Amino acid sequence: MAPRREIVLELVVGRLWLTVLLGVLLGGLVLASAVWAAPHQGARRVPLTWVAIMPGRYYLTASQHLGDDALGACAEGYHMASLWEIWDVSNLYYDTDLGYCWDDAPLGDCGEGPPAARAGWVRTGADAVASGVGPGGDSCIAYTSPSGSERGTVASLPSDWSSPPSTMGVWVASNSYCDSPNRVWCVRSALRSYLPLTLRNY
Repeated sequence: MAPRREIVLELVVGRLWLTVLLGVLLGGLVLASAVWAAPHQGARRVPLTWVAIMPGRYYLTASQHLGDDALGACAEGYHMASLWEIWDVSNLYYDTDLGYCWDDAPLGDCGEGPPAARAGWVRTGADAVASGVGPGGDSCIAYTSPSGSERGTVASLPSDWSSPPSTMGVWVASNSYCDSPNRVWCVRSALRSYLPLTLRNY
C-alpha cells in the first residue's frame, strides 16, 4: 500500500489534469457552437486588407529638363516626385536601370544607391508661384513656366557629411531658374495587393 503522502500527491495531480482536460473540452464546445450557430451563412468575408508586395522606387533622370518640361520627364509608371514622397529614402529602392549615377570608379561611389551632390527638380506641395518665396516655395508656377525670370526648387543629397545638418533633413534644397536645365527626381508608389480573408462555416 502506497504511503499517505504519495496517495495525496496522486490525487492532486490527477485532479489537475482532469481540470485541464475539462477546460479544453469546454473551450472546444464553445468554439464549435460559434461556428455552427449560423451554418446557413456559408463563407463570410471580412473587410479587405492590403499588403505591400513591392516597395516604392525613385530615381534621378539622366537627362536634363527645363522647368516646364519637368512634369513629363519621368518614365512610364513614374511621376515627378514631391520632396515629401522621397523624404525618407531608406524606405525606397533607387532604380539603377533608369536613374543617373556615377558609372565607373574612380569617378564616383554610387553603387546601388542615388548620386550625391546632383540636383533635380522636385515638387514642393506649396502654392503654385513663380518665384520670390525661396526653396520649397518657388515652383515655376507648378512647373509650367520656362521663364528665365522665374524659379523652381531643386534638391540633392549632400556629399559633405561634415557640414551642419540641412534644414531639410538629408536633402539640400536650393533655387534654379526655370530656363535652366536640371535633372528631375521621379518616384513610383509601392505596388499593393488586396487579399481577402475568408472564414468558412462547416
